[in-house]
Amino acid sequence: MRSAETGFVECPHAPAGCVGCPLYGLRYGEQLERKRQRVIDAFARHAPSLSVDVEKPVRAVRLFGYRNQVKLVARATQRDLLLGVYKPGTHQVVDVSSCPVHDALVARALDGVRRAVEHEGAPIYDERSRQGWLRYVAVRSSWLRKTTQVVPVVRDRKWAGEKRFVERLRRTRGIGSVVLNVNDTPGNTIFGETFVPMTRYDFLIERVGGLKLKFRAGSFVQANLAAARRAYEKVVELAALDADAVAVDLYCGVGAISLSLGATARLVFGIEASRGAVIDAVENTRINGLHNVRFRSGPVAEMLPQVVAELPRVDVVTLNPPRKGAGPEVMAAIAAAAPRRVVYMSCDPDSLARDLEQLAGSGYSTDIIYPFDFLPQTDHVECVAVATR
Repeated sequence: MRSAETGFVECPHAPAGCVGCPLYGLRYGEQLERKRQRVIDAFARHAPSLSVDVEKPVRAVRLFGYRNQVKLVARATQRDLLLGVYKPGTHQVVDVSSCPVHDALVARALDGVRRAVEHEGAPIYDERSRQGWLRYVAVRSSWLRKTTQVVPVVRDRKWAGEKRFVERLRRTRGIGSVVLNVNDTPGNTIFGETFVPMTRYDFLIERVGGLKLKFRAGSFVQANLAAARRAYEKVVELAALDADAVAVDLYCGVGAISLSLGATARLVFGIEASRGAVIDAVENTRINGLHNVRFRSGPVAEMLPQVVAELPRVDVVTLNPPRKGAGPEVMAAIAAAAPRRVVYMSCDPDSLARDLEQLAGSGYSTDIIYPFDFLPQTDHVECVAVATR
């Protein structure tokens, strides 16, 4: 039930079963203050030489119904299919299939997956015996096209009911793309290397600010694109590029930041380890009519010195690494490129503080951190910072 005054939505999994949203039930102002304090504490621990001001987090547009991407574990129970997440520190799966932070398109697609599993009797994977077929379910939505992409992660292609299962998904209202991912490796890694398109379209297109972004299954996309758009705008603002500027964008994914910078700069190079994401990024330059953005695929630490050697200079470096951060080798390569400023977008305050502390040793100062609340009800906080030489 939603309160018209506060926007609060009752969660069917709370309180005992709700592990993905540890701040659920707190006033939103208190959630934001806890996230700000988390950033302050991270810099106190990992960046003692820096004296930074931490702004109040930018509020999310929606407190519920915002999440445009989910990756859930499939688990069979005595009664039915369970779609959920691992309880921290265990392999116990907690049901979150009716989570109120999922957007409406994702929620509808998950209901379609559940019905397809039940109708076709899809064998659910058992991690102890390593038998069964369906291991995980990933869903992404596109509000531009009012459609979703469903990626069932399966152990193999040997189940006789696969075709019927996929056909039932295809007939589900709102599901426009189905891609199988094959993963027979032990452990908790969700995606294997093989993606098999089962429908005509193996991608989604979504609008993020003034850009249209195409992304296939497996390419990184923020789980709250509405909130990400405002963080990307802050990155562009802090980069402060002029018409003659040369920028390098690290961990560029499908090109959201690279293309945003390209609207102003003379030249932008994006670097990304995922070959599939780079294919999407190149396609996105065409979709958006930009001719001054280039992309390279490969490990960032290896590719950055190569790209820098080809350029007359590097004015700005931007980066948005995974949770573990960029690390010493990449930060050293950034310092060696000697940009006048480094704009760092991070999903983990601890790795952000650690990396900026290293950069401070190379003569870069960071004075202010801008937190963004991408995922209300959770303890996740995104940050954007600028380090100036």
